[in-house]
Amino acid sequence: MRASRFLLSLALLIALASPAAGASGRDGKIQLRVMTTSVPVRSGPGGSYREVGRVGQGQVFRALARSNDGAWYRVRLNRGTTGWVFSELVWPFEVVEDSELAVAANWMQRVVLGESRLVDSALSLGLSGGGLGPDGLFMARFSYQPSQHYLLEASAGQAAGQTGNIILYRLELLVALWPWHALVPFAAVGAGGATFLPHRNIEVFQTGSDPLVSAGGGLMLQLRGSITLRLDVRHLTLFSPDDTWNALALSGGVMLTF
Repeated sequence: MRASRFLLSLALLIALASPAAGASGRDGKIQLRVMTTSVPVRSGPGGSYREVGRVGQGQVFRALARSNDGAWYRVRLNRGTTGWVFSELVWPFEVVEDSELAVAANWMQRVVLGESRLVDSALSLGLSGGGLGPDGLFMARFSYQPSQHYLLEASAGQAAGQTGNIILYRLELLVALWPWHALVPFAAVGAGGATFLPHRNIEVFQTGSDPLVSAGGGLMLQLRGSITLRLDVRHLTLFSPDDTWNALALSGGVMLTF
């Protein structure tokens, strides 16, 4: 009799400790790691619901709830929107105890960083400053994003130094490597021209315009909202009638996406 009572009590404790279907992921301790390149987030637990966003491979989210059939998890995106992801496309794991580094990383992800603004048919306006060789450089950029992976960008700017001014203008193609992350590396190639305006009595460069090509890349760091910090590195080659001229352009700035 005592043995049967003991077994009944043990079974009751196990049942109370087990999570029920549709529970909120053990009070938010269940984390979900995205396992495929691009996973849609839907407004409800089913494939027929509308898509409210996308998450990329390697991103981690806290499970807010699970559907009654166990096939969908409810998550909160970085911009505050909640939605549902298919359970077969994420890997669930439980966080036992957050370290100080994990707490800081979670705070950075929730408060500072945001989702990538590389979306279809978006427009961006950017300003940056840096250097072209030993000279100071200021650039204005206008970008159109036909897809998440590509940006078409027109830029114009001025480099000012002791020998005079250089007006730069070019059209570039930017290729984003992981467009769904907050930190997005990209490669860039383009062509345009440069107009030299030397100071009086300093004829290091002749006055006039010549074609140029550029190649390089950079990083885009998405903050919350529509603000993106950007770092650009370009190698410029200018073709004059007598010679070619090479220079390295480094710049950092901010980009607003509409």
